[in-house]
Amino acid sequence: MVAAFSGLHIGTSAIHAAQRGLNVTGQNIANSATEGYTRQRVNQEAVGGPGVPAFWSRYDGSGEGVRVTSVTRMNDEFLIARANNAGAALGNLAEQQKTMAAVERTVSEPGETGLHKKLTEMWNAMGAAGNSPSVADFSPRAAALERAKEVAAQLNHLSNAMGTQWGDTTVEVGANVTAINKMAEDIAKLNTAIRNNDIARVPSNELLDQRDVLIAKLADLTGATVRRSEMDQGVDFPSQSVDVMIGDKALVYGIRAGSLAVDDPNDGSYPTDGTAPEPVRLTWATGADGDPGAPAAGEEVGLTSGRVQGQLTSLNDIIPTYMSRFDEVAAKLADTVNDQQELGYTVDGEIGSALFVAADGGTTITAGNIRVAAGSVANDLAISRGNPKGDWTDADGTTQPPSLDGNNALAMSRHIGDKAGPDATYNSLVVSIGVQGQSVDRNVKAQENVVRQALDARDNVSGVSLNEEMTNMIQYQHSFAAAAKFISTIDQALDTLINMKR
Repeated sequence: MVAAFSGLHIGTSAIHAAQRGLNVTGQNIANSATEGYTRQRVNQEAVGGPGVPAFWSRYDGSGEGVRVTSVTRMNDEFLIARANNAGAALGNLAEQQKTMAAVERTVSEPGETGLHKKLTEMWNAMGAAGNSPSVADFSPRAAALERAKEVAAQLNHLSNAMGTQWGDTTVEVGANVTAINKMAEDIAKLNTAIRNNDIARVPSNELLDQRDVLIAKLADLTGATVRRSEMDQGVDFPSQSVDVMIGDKALVYGIRAGSLAVDDPNDGSYPTDGTAPEPVRLTWATGADGDPGAPAAGEEVGLTSGRVQGQLTSLNDIIPTYMSRFDEVAAKLADTVNDQQELGYTVDGEIGSALFVAADGGTTITAGNIRVAAGSVANDLAISRGNPKGDWTDADGTTQPPSLDGNNALAMSRHIGDKAGPDATYNSLVVSIGVQGQSVDRNVKAQENVVRQALDARDNVSGVSLNEEMTNMIQYQHSFAAAAKFISTIDQALDTLINMKR
């Protein structure tokens, strides 16, 4: 009789276990498309008989059914860390790739609107003016002056576009830092909730999933890593709270969060005087309260990967490097044209004056400030080696009669082939942009493969497989039905037994 009633208990435990399994399976199926969800598994154990039998009774060895011990998240911390690290490295390269793509769009080479085309048109127009040096033939000189203005305008455009890109990247860094600080606060709050659940021995699976999603996003931005929280070392409960580390400093220390700041000495604007901008740094605004190794305010953050590191590389290296090379092109163009101007005469018999000047009146000509001298007209071009106004003496002392020969404009046009001139300097710059852009593209593609493999390995463990869940659902369904049938059978046996005693 006792054994029969024990069978009811076994059947009831089986139904409860199957029901729990169905519920967890349903949770997995419902969240199969939820970002960051980790599939869960029901852990069961057999319940044995009593360790100390009662007096005048004997344990028959059939057991006491089944018990659900826990619901486990199917995750692998090593695979998660590897995926986060791979994503951070990709984020760094992706930001550099974005910057290089913007630089390539800015130069727009080869193309009909690029600086190379405009330089070629200017030199050709100078040659045409030299072939038609007559005072009455005004149009070739006017065309040459307009081409020179177009070249200056194109250099201004390149400089402005790069400056705008630099400013936009600075804004992006600021927005990312704001997001980082908010995520750090949210992780600290989740750590608090998880810690409270750990104390109460309550599962925190969904909270852990939410925290892992935030940590992955932080890793993408900063290359952050995690460790078991030092705050909870030595506590008398199994704590699952973590510290989030950037370098060797904690952005999140258990239930408390620090914050970051952007240190930009340039106030968000690229310098216009031809100098490189001061380095933009990511610094610690505050450390996490209670952290014995908290960084000092203003200390530089030790980034090695992540999107923010890629953006800082763009701000402090890529953009300033190409901006300085655009400035070099502008300076060589001005020196070449202005020096040639001084060697000739205008149609009015005046010695040629500087054609390209700095817009701000300074002595340093850059891509941003290069202009055709204010008030310049077509007749200001020094197209002739001869002086149309009167006799002059050449280098060997020979006196020459008045003449208007166009030779200076022709000499000007031949600078298109200077091995160290503005065209060659610009062509070298374009090649460098193409080579660096291709290199970054190759690195991004290679890292994308690494990330894909890391994510596949992680998802093979933690991702939801609907086929597997369907199998589990059928298994638990049959277990439930069998347990119900078992209870029904035990009930019938009890009924028979009771009726026999009547």
